[in-house]
Amino acid sequence: MSQINIIHAAVIGLTATFLLLAFDRAGELRKDQYVYVPPAPKVAAAAVDPDKGKPPPHNDKVEDLPEGKNRELTFYTCTACHGVALIKAQGLTRELWDSTLDLMVEKHRMPPIKAEERVEILDYLAEQFPPRRKGRGADNPFLK
Repeated sequence: MSQINIIHAAVIGLTATFLLLAFDRAGELRKDQYVYVPPAPKVAAAAVDPDKGKPPPHNDKVEDLPEGKNRELTFYTCTACHGVALIKAQGLTRELWDSTLDLMVEKHRMPPIKAEERVEILDYLAEQFPPRRKGRGADNPFLK
């Protein structure tokens, strides 16, 4: 029996039990068995801590990224949201870096980047973090 069928059977069984308990033999609702519970009083919303749930700030430095033109611009743009390790873990084509920026703007509420700065950031990312070699010897520095 599938999980959905089991759930359906349980819902039907609970509904039947409720109906049997809620009505007497004449079909009248047993009002004496229910207690009126007034709605909960309205209370002021608790203050929300804007930093609650956020990851701790990273301790990355500009020097953690490889040397290259537009390193600082890339560092400060990217590390406003995540650490350098996430950047370094990627190996993408320029087109994939570009679509990654689009995704971050659309899905993760990253502020849009000015067109000229975006080109400079993409230049840096594509040069410093290109796609990695695949296949035999991809991770062996002695075979490069």
